[in-house]
Amino acid sequence: MSNISELANVPQISFIENMTLQETEEQLKAEYARIYREQTGKELVLGEADAKTLLLKAFALIEYQTMQYADIKGQAELLKTSTGEALDALVALLGLTRQESKKATVKERFMLAEARADTVAVPAGTRVKKQGGRYFNTLDYAEIPPGATYVDTIVQAEEAGAESSGILAGEINILVDPIPYIASVSNVDESTGGLDVEDDDSLTERAYLAPSRFSCAGPRDAYEYHVREWRSDVTDVQITSPEPCVIAIYFVMEGGRLPNATEREELTEYISGENLRPLCDKVVCVEPEEVPYNIAFTYWIGDGDQRSAGTIQEKVTAAVQSYQSWQRHLGRDINPTELIAKIREAGAKRVKLTAPADIVVGKTQLPKCAGQTVTYGGLEDD
Repeated sequence: MSNISELANVPQISFIENMTLQETEEQLKAEYARIYREQTGKELVLGEADAKTLLLKAFALIEYQTMQYADIKGQAELLKTSTGEALDALVALLGLTRQESKKATVKERFMLAEARADTVAVPAGTRVKKQGGRYFNTLDYAEIPPGATYVDTIVQAEEAGAESSGILAGEINILVDPIPYIASVSNVDESTGGLDVEDDDSLTERAYLAPSRFSCAGPRDAYEYHVREWRSDVTDVQITSPEPCVIAIYFVMEGGRLPNATEREELTEYISGENLRPLCDKVVCVEPEEVPYNIAFTYWIGDGDQRSAGTIQEKVTAAVQSYQSWQRHLGRDINPTELIAKIREAGAKRVKLTAPADIVVGKTQLPKCAGQTVTYGGLEDD
C-alpha cells in the first residue's frame, strides 16, 4: 500500500466489505439452513462434529480464499493499494514505466606530478576505483594541455545502484588503467545519481502527478512532476515564481541532503528542454536556505518501567532521530510539540524541553538540526 501523503485521506476499499472467515462460515451455514427448511419443512440441527458441519467449514474456507483473491485483485487496480507488477500495469495507462537503476557519476581529477610541455591524454573508458572496489570509468576523452597540471572529467560507476552514491571527495583515488605521467587521481566532490530500481512509493507519487504533464510545464504540479521524473531520489519539491516568467525550483534529495551544484545544473538543463517548459519561462534551480534549530531536553522514566529503562533510553534516542527526519521538509514549521510527542511515545514519563522553540519556516526554507543535548534525568515516581 502506498505511503505517499497525497493519498493519506483516500479510503482503502474492501471489495468483500471486510468480511472475516467466521462471517463467511456463518453466512454459508445460514443459507444451508434456509434451503434445508424450505425443502423439508424442518429446522436444521447440526453438531460441531457432524460431517455436514465439517463440509460447510471446508466450503467456507475455500470460498473465503476466493474472496481474498478477488479483494487483492480489486485493490491492485487502485493507485493507493497497488504494488509491484500490478502497479507497473496500472501506471502504464498513464504512459509511465518504473525507472530502472541508474549509475552514479562524479567529477574526477587526473593529476600530473608536474606541468609538461606536451599534452597528456586521458582516454575515454579509463577506470578508477575506491579502496576495496567500486569501479568508475571516464565517459569522454579528456586531456591535460601543456603547462597545466590536471584535468577534471566526469566518471561513471560501472554498476548501477545506490551503493555507488555518497562516496566522499578523495575516496576514488586508485588509477586502475595506468596513464603515463599521471601521478594521482581523486574525485573532487561526492558521487551522486546512483539509484536502485524505483520503489512503489516513488512510482505512485509520479502517477498521482502524471495528469499535470499532459500540459506543458506551466502548472506547479507539472513542474513538480518533471522534477520527480528526472530523479526518483528527489523527496521534496517547492516551485515558485519570484518574478514573471521565472520559475524557481527548490528541491531536496533522499535523506534530507541538499543537492550539489552539479545536480542543480543537471536538473536546470533537463527542465529547460523546450518540450517540457513554456518558451517564455526561465528555469533556475535554487539551493534551499537552511533554518537552524537546536534540540535540548531532559527526560525522566517512571520507576514502574525500571526494568525496561535501557530499552526506553534507546527508543528516546531513536525518537530524536525520527523527529529530525520528520522536521527536515521544505516549508515545515519547527514544531517542538511533535518532538515531545515522539519522546513520550518512546516511553518517557516526563520531558522538560528547552529547545527548539516554535519557528515559522518559509515554504522554500529547510529546517536543519544544528546540535542536540539529550539528558536522562533518571527514574521518578509514577
